[in-house]
Amino acid sequence: MKPKLINNLLWKILSVLAAIVLWLVVVNIDDAVTSMKIRNIKVNMMNMEALTSKGQMCRVEEGTDVVDITVYARRSVLNKLSSTDFVATADMQKNLRYDSMVKIDVAYVGSMSSSSIQKMETSRTNVIVNIEESVTEQFKVSVETEGHPSLGLVKGSAVPEQTLVEITGPVSVVNRISKVLAKVNITGITGTQVRTCKLQLLDGDGDEMDGTYLEYIGKDTDFEVTITTLNKKLVGISFDISEAAPEGYGLVAVSYKPETVTIAGVKSEISPIYNLNIPPEALNPNRETGRIEQTVDISQYLPEGIIIPEKDEEEIVVTMDIQPLVTNIYSFQPGRVQYLNIQESLAVDGESMAALEIPISALAQDLAGLVMDNVTISVDLSGYRRAGSYTVPVKVEVPDKYAAPKNLTMEVQLIQKIDEAEE
Repeated sequence: MKPKLINNLLWKILSVLAAIVLWLVVVNIDDAVTSMKIRNIKVNMMNMEALTSKGQMCRVEEGTDVVDITVYARRSVLNKLSSTDFVATADMQKNLRYDSMVKIDVAYVGSMSSSSIQKMETSRTNVIVNIEESVTEQFKVSVETEGHPSLGLVKGSAVPEQTLVEITGPVSVVNRISKVLAKVNITGITGTQVRTCKLQLLDGDGDEMDGTYLEYIGKDTDFEVTITTLNKKLVGISFDISEAAPEGYGLVAVSYKPETVTIAGVKSEISPIYNLNIPPEALNPNRETGRIEQTVDISQYLPEGIIIPEKDEEEIVVTMDIQPLVTNIYSFQPGRVQYLNIQESLAVDGESMAALEIPISALAQDLAGLVMDNVTISVDLSGYRRAGSYTVPVKVEVPDKYAAPKNLTMEVQLIQKIDEAEE
């Protein structure tokens, strides 16, 4: 009986041990140590101010401040992990190597015991950096608008809250900046309104730049642009052609397109305007002849406060035909001359005076139609108080399109009036 009892106890002990071993085997099979990859953990750069105090800045090479980690732990632990349970850092003050690499440290910060993580491996060990001189430069802010104001209105001024902004950053990045742009939407606005935007930095190719390593107003805060609206009106255009042709030439024909333009301004200022008068100096400044086609920017001749809202309407194409003048000599008897301011005691002896020959110039077709009665000839005799023969300046007035010399003279014979001579 006793041996039988001992044998049963032994079998029971062996059964318990076997059960424990089997349980351990099952547990290790079901909850074995394995690995899991967690991707794209952002590396936090620490103690960057260590460079700032030296007048330097650090620029991280793209893609090197992101790390993948492989975590080794039991499956039950791995199932509870996420990317937020890990922090990756690179300390510029402690772990900078060779002035171009910063060692990456990865730490588990989750709720489980850190001992539950058996091992971690990283896809990269360093952040690659470029340490450069820090510079600060000023840039002009350009404003661009998109959209249109309410019907019947046009955009007037667009004034940024600052015309210049200071940008601080690595010299290689700052030197790439070609333009600072404030782009705002003005759809449906009336009167004067303030619109906000974020400033954009453009390089020489017009591509937007990454401002990560730059500091400036309008990067992460709203930048304000004040927009005004103006009324618009269609008006005519007139060119003063009086000086279009150089000396010795005449303007045969002139035409221009378009003949009207839309202007914009404050309603009270544009209401009296029906025509834009373009001054003579706008035409043919190079004094060319023959058939000429000239583009005139009329925006420079607008009254103050008035604009042409459409840029493509600022330029007017003027076509001119400028040909040489023809000159004819016309003879005028002394009796055709007006003698002005003659002394009461004197008279003009026209019978002893020769005819006055006057060259008159004009385009051929105009010269053929000259009416002699429209030519006025006069001399001023106010300075002559005694009888005698004098050479005096002659003033010749001709109609528009005609020209006469301004330096003509004639011989005038002054005599005493008969009634006074007899006394």
